[in-house]
Amino acid sequence: MPITFPVLKKYYEGPSVRILQMNLNGLNYNYNGLQITGVFDSLTDEVVRDFQAENKLVSDGVVGPVTWNVLLRKVLAIQSKLNSINFNAGSPDGVYGARTTDAVRRFQSVNGLAMSGIVEPRTRQQLFNPNPPDDYSKIPSSTAISALNPYVASLARQFLNLCTQSGLDVTIIVTFRSWYDQDQLFAQGRTQPGAIVTDAEGGDSYHNWGLAFDCAPMTNGVIDWNATDKFIEMGNLGQQVGLEWGGNWTTFNISIVDMPHFQYTFGLNTEQLLNGARPSQ
Repeated sequence: MPITFPVLKKYYEGPSVRILQMNLNGLNYNYNGLQITGVFDSLTDEVVRDFQAENKLVSDGVVGPVTWNVLLRKVLAIQSKLNSINFNAGSPDGVYGARTTDAVRRFQSVNGLAMSGIVEPRTRQQLFNPNPPDDYSKIPSSTAISALNPYVASLARQFLNLCTQSGLDVTIIVTFRSWYDQDQLFAQGRTQPGAIVTDAEGGDSYHNWGLAFDCAPMTNGVIDWNATDKFIEMGNLGQQVGLEWGGNWTTFNISIVDMPHFQYTFGLNTEQLLNGARPSQ
């Protein structure tokens, strides 16, 4: 890397913290109100931990050489790509500064995207995979298992069969969720009324790629959201067939369970999917 940065953590201040925040913001890790202040506050700590978790790093909030390396390389990839298609972002240095932001805005303007200067999902796909043969951004929402990736669909069917054998009445709430509908969920509690229910914009949820589904137990023909014991039993059955269950999710040792959610990701994150990677099966 052309620049070496110091180890950073909560309560630190200075220009390196500001660069950290600029990079996280430019890479779209800004959904919790992250501000570029040069102060490593609680929001910055939360975003750093999310970034580390999503990139399979130790999620400890400490920005050491490994976290810096991943962060800088992601910005370098954007700068190099912009330069290669004649949107001059300057000499690639891994710092998401004013010149990179301006280049992203110009790219967004030419491609009819919101001129935020941030590489959010639609901008990322247009930048790294502009003509996908399987444009997931245009697929409508569905509750059909057939709308899932074929392998994930097979796991979903196995899971539902186990639920039936266990005497659980389970209904599918959503399989594939359109990018538009995902954006509406993201807006809730931010620019639209209601409580915040997701940190994922359209293209940034596994639902938007056919790799996740939500379901819930029924009692007397009605969804029973309070049936925690049934959700737990569903979670155990889903894991038996190889699905990841949202009921196990935690961050900072605090539960952020999403009990209706099941997914199988093939080891891919949504950034890789937006860049054009696809499951091997």
